[in-house]
Amino acid sequence: MHHGGTLLLDEIGEMPLGLQVKALRFLQDGQVERVGGRETDSWGYGAFWPRPTMDLKAAIEQGRFRTDLYYRLGVIEISVPRCGNGAEDAVMLAQAFILRYRETLKRG
Repeated sequence: MHHGGTLLLDEIGEMPLGLQVKALRFLQDGQVERVGGRETDSWGYGAFWPRPTMDLKAAIEQGRFRTDLYYRLGVIEISVPRCGNGAEDAVMLAQAFILRYRETLKRG
């Protein structure tokens, strides 16, 4: 990871509890221990983007996800529904983006 970059935490809900402790330490203090190393390094990040594929609140209730890590990640929650209609949703989204950006992307 580049110092000051964005950290993508894809499928963070699948992370084992022991690794969640290390992730929390990194997010709070910027401290990381390299694989096989004994020294702690400091790394900074500009932003992090958790992208869970499960309901983290339910995982907390089941004892599979740490509450403190959840609150560290949950600064702003954006819920994006899945595209259930497939092609119909894609066409609707494409039209919305075209309308929104046609002035800024005007060519010719």
